[in-house]
Amino acid sequence: MNRLLVVVAHGDDETLGAGATIARLADLGVTVSLCVLTNDDGSRSASGAGVTNRLSAIESAAKVLGIERLQVNQFGDNRLDTVGHLELNRVVEREVREFEPDTVFTTSLADLSLDHQLVARAARVAGRPGRGSVREIRSFEIRSATDFGETSGISPAFRPNCWQPVDEIYLDRKLEALRSYGKEVEAWPNPRSERGVRALAEYRGSQVATEFAEAFELVRAVL
Repeated sequence: MNRLLVVVAHGDDETLGAGATIARLADLGVTVSLCVLTNDDGSRSASGAGVTNRLSAIESAAKVLGIERLQVNQFGDNRLDTVGHLELNRVVEREVREFEPDTVFTTSLADLSLDHQLVARAARVAGRPGRGSVREIRSFEIRSATDFGETSGISPAFRPNCWQPVDEIYLDRKLEALRSYGKEVEAWPNPRSERGVRALAEYRGSQVATEFAEAFELVRAVL
């Protein structure tokens, strides 16, 4: 892996889903680019009151994780279903064309969040064979989206087949980046709490006999 493109719906998805792995890869010399489709927190209020721009938080988290390139688009939070799928595809295809990644990380089709599902589809379209440089696509899990999808009956559920062991130093980087998002970090026992994020890393690590890990579904890999 030399060039990694991370495609997400919301700022904080990249950190919750693969923050420790991103930090580790960046330290190993992988060039990481982040493409975020939305730039507000409109779902925090049904009336839209108090909606805030999240660019500064995204930039802060990206710096902690070692992300070198950042593209934040202006679609609305929890409103990607009002955007034509062709338009979403074109945004991600442009990122693939300009950045020329060999690997793409994105959200899971199994998530309860429709935004996450739509972005996952757009990333797969943009990374399809014969249309660019992408040789590997992985989807990651996001606490309170992927796990809630499974408990809500979404099928097929997230089933990891690829694990990245991470040292505690990278788990700490992930939690530091997550703090950039302020109110998005909940109190325990919410799954989006720092303790909840650590608990998931411990659980995924225990599946492969290591202390901490992040889990992925390997969608496609060309060897």
